[in-house]
Amino acid sequence: MRASNRLETSGNASGNASGNSSGNSSGNSWSRCWSGFGRDRRGGVVVAVALVLVPLIGIAGTTVDYGRAVELRGELQKAVDSAALVAAQGDEDFEERRSEALAVLGEQLRAHPGLAWRSDIAPVVENGVEVAVRVTLSADAPTSLLNVVGIRTIDVSVEAQAATGRDEQFDIAFVLDTTGSMAGDRLAVLKRTTTQLIDDIAARRAAPDQVRVSVVPFGQYVNVGLGNRSRTWLDVPSDHQTPQTTTCEMKPEVVDRQCRQEFEPARSASSRTCWDDGRAYECGSSARPARWVERCTPVHGDRMVEQCRTRGGGWVRWRGCVGSRDTPDDTRDANYASRIPGLMNVSCGSPILEPTSNLATAKAHIRALETDGETYIPAGLIWGWRALSPHAPIAARESGAGATVRRYMVLVTDGQNTRSATYPKHDGHDGDAANEIMRETCRNLAADGASAITLFTIAFEVTDPTVKSILEGCSAQTGGAFYDAGDAAALGDAMRDIGGQIARLRLTH
Repeated sequence: MRASNRLETSGNASGNASGNSSGNSSGNSWSRCWSGFGRDRRGGVVVAVALVLVPLIGIAGTTVDYGRAVELRGELQKAVDSAALVAAQGDEDFEERRSEALAVLGEQLRAHPGLAWRSDIAPVVENGVEVAVRVTLSADAPTSLLNVVGIRTIDVSVEAQAATGRDEQFDIAFVLDTTGSMAGDRLAVLKRTTTQLIDDIAARRAAPDQVRVSVVPFGQYVNVGLGNRSRTWLDVPSDHQTPQTTTCEMKPEVVDRQCRQEFEPARSASSRTCWDDGRAYECGSSARPARWVERCTPVHGDRMVEQCRTRGGGWVRWRGCVGSRDTPDDTRDANYASRIPGLMNVSCGSPILEPTSNLATAKAHIRALETDGETYIPAGLIWGWRALSPHAPIAARESGAGATVRRYMVLVTDGQNTRSATYPKHDGHDGDAANEIMRETCRNLAADGASAITLFTIAFEVTDPTVKSILEGCSAQTGGAFYDAGDAAALGDAMRDIGGQIARLRLTH
């Protein structure tokens, strides 16, 4: 922010001993004091004292009154900053926003009821588009000691300018954990808070294409969608059916069955701890009463018969799932001559939504998300990066003349890495290795100056301190922020804060 500040004095500063006929009681007191000194028989001493007192009063007045003026200038600067932000926000007519800004100035300056102030609030227009609002404010700060030497007021002037964001474009990738542990209330809360964030940001749109949204659901893998199958950056085999094989062997013929009744005693319920996507839950068997059951055994004859079994013949299909390229390409958004491997007969949940300015479509896509699989956060992180960078595989838009594209990634997860890369799949169980891949991907993302992505991360009901630390470090490297959301309310607060940071009105001057 650049503030234009000015302190100027007004009044008679000549230091004339006769005083000012329109001066206040302080001036009259000085005149009486001066006359008294003039009648003193020790005239030389009087003159000497007077010559010393006048500059001393001037120095004291400068210290006291200018100090007060500087303090007032700080208060005025806060007032114009607030007024500029109010005048720049919203989609109302400028005169309505101007009235709101004037009301803010009045409220901010209520602590100075006798202060005479003047303001000007005007739009800054470039190429026919309102890109900012400029607010200037000046006031006459009354003096006390300087009034003795004829300086009655000090002019204080400040200025602030806030960008409206109407000339900016925003690309936002929502990278959302849709693993098994998110099922139920967690996913419902994530859907609600994410769509609300889209609404909050969209409220400030000046043009339909100003905000574009992409959605990257992730679990153990990411689903890039069947429509990308023929892309040059992707390596996917054709769907095919495995050949059938039949094996036969000679076995004794079954000619009868002998059955009998057996008594099974009652069984009490049992409980044990099971795990799903790194989260514990109680499982076990239910209680069963005592019962009689029938047990049968086959009776074989003397003859041998041929028994055959057919295996294979099933389909091998691609469902949109992709794995990781070999290191170091698995942590980089580059070198797509090394193609991304498509994984056959693998489940990977809901597909990604590539960048769109149709925010209704984006919200509908989020509401339709379903949970699947375990957690491999690097998969979501790298595809969120790919959804925002201005080149393949998805090729997001670039900044053009007069329009700056600001790129943001919002990553939400509810747990630690429960899977690790085995290349091309993610079916390992080395959490430390997955964490290191995550760190390296974050370092490379932060170094991508061409994309300039700001990363916001949210740990939603996460208890693992290592993952929290990694997420916080990732955000810090890109100038974003980390949120430790311990419950649904905290997740909503984090989303609202992120929305405020993305769509915030910035003081530019």
